Amino acid sequence: MPIRRPLVPARIATAAVAALVLLAACGGASGQNGTVAPQPDHSAATAAAMPLGTSPGAAPIPGADCDPQAPESPCSIAGHWRIAKVYNPAAADPLEDDREMIGATLTISANGDAPGVLRWDGPDTGQFDVSDICTGPYLSPRGQPAGDPQAHSALKAALTAWQEPGDAGAARSLGCGQGQWTVPSDASGQWYGLVLPLGRHLVLQWYEGRFLLLEAIR
Repeated sequence: MPIRRPLVPARIATAAVAALVLLAACGGASGQNGTVAPQPDHSAATAAAMPLGTSPGAAPIPGADCDPQAPESPCSIAGHWRIAKVYNPAAADPLEDDREMIGATLTISANGDAPGVLRWDGPDTGQFDVSDICTGPYLSPRGQPAGDPQAHSALKAALTAWQEPGDAGAARSLGCGQGQWTVPSDASGQWYGLVLPLGRHLVLQWYEGRFLLLEAIR
């Protein structure tokens, strides 16, 4: 008796040929004349939706031109800040917000291809001067004595009153390449009060010997 061979391969081959014929008739994944149909390019839309200075899969690079190891680098204070508390050593209640400063915001940008800046964002309540702008901010080198004993004493008292951990002795002086931030705090006119970076918090000295405790907002 002759051996009957399986018909499955023949059926598969027939189905494959039919599929190819159907694909060729409809164009399939190719366009006319066998050319590959163009696919939509979403790269422009993707790039437009991403923040400047970023690439797919990469996080934004804040202050890319800022060298945190430079002796006078302002990297440690760069960011967007909101006043959370105030301290006025001359007031009966040093924690009273008599100038309505709590809630005001300011921006400190690092120096790069263009000078950085320290400036108020607002709001302008009319209760304190928001016109001061410090262009090209820099800090006195770490370990170099900054400020005077009276300012250090007030800063230490402010940290205690705020219950804010920090070492007043680690404060540095703020300098400006141009402009100013309050009035000069030394005879040379180079420095504008004390600055104490505390991670997500920052202490700045302001007019009348006041100190401001700021919190990072982003």
